[in-house]
Amino acid sequence: MKSAKSPKIVAPALEDTIESCSRLGDALRISDAPDEVLEEVRARIESAVGLLRAHARQGPHSQAVMNQHTAEFFSTHMLAPHDVMPYSPIIGRLNPVSPRLEFHAVDNRIEGRGVFPVRFVGAPQTVHGGMVAMALDELMGLVNFLNGAGAFTGTMTVRYHRPTPIERELTFLGEMVEADGRKVKSRAEIRCDGELMASAEGLFIRPR
Repeated sequence: MKSAKSPKIVAPALEDTIESCSRLGDALRISDAPDEVLEEVRARIESAVGLLRAHARQGPHSQAVMNQHTAEFFSTHMLAPHDVMPYSPIIGRLNPVSPRLEFHAVDNRIEGRGVFPVRFVGAPQTVHGGMVAMALDELMGLVNFLNGAGAFTGTMTVRYHRPTPIERELTFLGEMVEADGRKVKSRAEIRCDGELMASAEGLFIRPR
């Protein structure tokens, strides 16, 4: 029997282009450029948009690789989470708004590291609370998928223990607590230098 091969997920040229778009967003967030420079930048961006739209694919748009085939690769650690969810706004390499947090499957958990760039600032020097909640939801959703219990978020309770700092390395953890029929309970946390920044508990509902 032939061994399974990991599917090719990301075209390098596309990933590099999207990463450049992310850097553009960071540069704009802190820019104090004069109007004439901004007008030139806008014209170049519009030109690039025109080139890309000429090659746009039709919908529906989804995490196209999230199926049973990739679930098996993911559960055996042959795929990274960002390969399973390439368009994720948290870890996706094909989403220009993503901070590209690095999540990994470790046994039955999801662990990770990463930095929220300045474009995600909320209060001064602090990651916006909505982005913190999104990262926690992502951790729990992924750990459910890893354990063969992919489900939709039903309810999620978030606790903000401390302000999560912008542009500082953070660590992430997601664990599935239990699965009972269609109901799945999970938990997740975010830390900085070992201190708990935010945590969440979620109830997820598996599709019929």
